[in-house]
Amino acid sequence: MNGLRSFGPGAGVTPAPVPTTGPLPRTALPVLQGIPRHLEAHLRRLEAGASIQGHPAPWLPGLQSEIEAWLGSSLSGQDAALRLILHPDLGLLSAKLEALPVAPAPYRLVLMPHPLALRQADPLVTHKGLAGAWWVEPLARARARGAEDALLAWSDGSLAETAITSIALQVDQVLVVPPAPGRVASLAERLDLPGWAASRGLRTEQDHLSPAQMSAGQLWCMNALRGIWPATLL
Repeated sequence: MNGLRSFGPGAGVTPAPVPTTGPLPRTALPVLQGIPRHLEAHLRRLEAGASIQGHPAPWLPGLQSEIEAWLGSSLSGQDAALRLILHPDLGLLSAKLEALPVAPAPYRLVLMPHPLALRQADPLVTHKGLAGAWWVEPLARARARGAEDALLAWSDGSLAETAITSIALQVDQVLVVPPAPGRVASLAERLDLPGWAASRGLRTEQDHLSPAQMSAGQLWCMNALRGIWPATLL
């Protein structure tokens, strides 16, 4: 497996190594049998992040066929996780292939304050990567307490997301997702959840969720890499 590759007008021009930390647009998606899932949407996600930073990258969507060809030759029909980091000022898209993760079962959560509570109204935080690696600390704290992830709440006590996933609470035949402001915009929520819910006869609504409601239904987590899976609150 050829696990690293650079794309874009800056590829082959920018000297290595290219920093991958800091407020950079990023995304991750599954590659199933060599075929990337929702690649176009992930490239648009990166493009939107670059635009809000003031560094438009209109060349990004044009990379789709080149990326698909690389994946086809590198993976030979295998599954993988594809992580993409955009360096808009360098005209560069960094790509990395990793093993495709699977959500642990059970998936236990620890309730914690959201580290971006003071930035809830900041439009940058809804773009993955533009608030920096804020999820690292709560994720590490949760795992130190024997959980797999941190369930994050705003200052008013309402639930937002976990450190690495979006959430939804199923109560009877209704699936409730938290309001969008302040949390990372989820492609799994937008592209995968509607069909998943419809196949189970669930109606999706958006409303505030509190920790007290967790006992009334089933909590679900979702992200592009792992799909949609059940979670429990410790």
